[in-house]
Amino acid sequence: MRQRWGWTALAIVVVVSGFIGLREYALKKDAELRVENQYQRAFQEVVYHVDSLADELGKAAVSGSLLQTQKALADAWRHTESARSGLGQLPVGTIQLSTTEDFLSQVASFTYTLSQRGESGSGLSDREWALLRDLREQATFAAEELTRLGGAIASGRHRWTDVQRESMTTAAMRPEREKTQGAPSNQVTKGLKMLEDGMTRFPTPDFEGVIPPPRKKLPSIPGPKISTDDAIKIAMDFAGYSVQEGARGEVIATISSEPESYRVEITPPRGPVYKVWADVSVSGGKVLWMYRDSPIGSESITSAMAVNAAKAFLASHGFQNMREISRRDYQGVSAIGFAHEQNGVVIYPDYVVVRVALDDGLVDGFEGTNYQIFHKVRPLKEPGLSEAQAKEGLNPKLTVTGSRLAVILDDFYREKMVYEFECQLDKDAYLVYINADTGEEEEVKKAETGGFELV
Repeated sequence: MRQRWGWTALAIVVVVSGFIGLREYALKKDAELRVENQYQRAFQEVVYHVDSLADELGKAAVSGSLLQTQKALADAWRHTESARSGLGQLPVGTIQLSTTEDFLSQVASFTYTLSQRGESGSGLSDREWALLRDLREQATFAAEELTRLGGAIASGRHRWTDVQRESMTTAAMRPEREKTQGAPSNQVTKGLKMLEDGMTRFPTPDFEGVIPPPRKKLPSIPGPKISTDDAIKIAMDFAGYSVQEGARGEVIATISSEPESYRVEITPPRGPVYKVWADVSVSGGKVLWMYRDSPIGSESITSAMAVNAAKAFLASHGFQNMREISRRDYQGVSAIGFAHEQNGVVIYPDYVVVRVALDDGLVDGFEGTNYQIFHKVRPLKEPGLSEAQAKEGLNPKLTVTGSRLAVILDDFYREKMVYEFECQLDKDAYLVYINADTGEEEEVKKAETGGFELV
């Protein structure tokens, strides 16, 4: 009898375990489908806007009216910015698309500059018209390649989530393995690389004297250059591991993008082997980025608890006077943005993001490049305008619901003190930045979650 009950209990355990496993598998597949759909929408937006960009550049080239030419150029600029935004939402971080991205950036500057001449401005010069024609040809090629790739994806043969997995694997791969892995196995990645290869075959346009110069080079992180051994120790200390406890660390790559950094791979001493990666700047030895490769279970903590965990993490790593300015919960984690606050002024250049797992409240990600580059004690001066005077520069149709002083960066990394006004128009919330000395409107942002808490 006792043996029979034992077998019965074992059968119940097996059935229950199987049910739990099937449920977790179904939840995982459902989450993966939602992510795939988000990527699909972003990609379709890129395809639509690049195709529309080619059309608008063509309209601008054939129009004989200054007004119609400027309208087409303005529409082209809007499509370019939307295409860049959509491209930024795709998991293509490790795929080299620099030529394609530079093309969109240059077209945005070119079309915006020409569209802002005003009614009294002259028409296109021969050189500008030739540039416009060449850009249209390149945009047409990009649209055709993206449409072809979109057709393959829509057929169900390829998925963006596969690209995401491949991208995450490549990001942590040793350089020698990356060089020997050959052509990409994922067809979406292959299609994007074919697009990039085709874009490099077009001659480089000469925009000198036509569009403003690009953003100047990022400031360097102050401090002496560190060794690889230094980078390993800094990364392990930041992630909470030590050699004495059995953890192992090694530099697996040197990242050449600004600022130059060492990529450190950390293997924990015990338990499941969930590796940790961190980028440490070659100059100054500052941690720019960290990611912990551990699975995310069912949510068991609140967003407020996640924020407290992020604040405690920052305080324990020497980040003082940090103010929460954004929060976004997705796929079992909470990504929380903080900016440094000095004398009541929010310093947006000194910005970090802390990622907290909502199953156990542990920090599994950190991005602090901006903070490490720009953070310093600033000699903040009193604003030249009062808040009431700055408010006069707002659109009178807006309802102001809040305000504060802040420091932002312009396109040339120059700092400007502004009044940040939280505004409402119908059901939408916006942040409008008015220069605290000149009263000029510096920037407008859509507040996706309302209030000052931005995504």
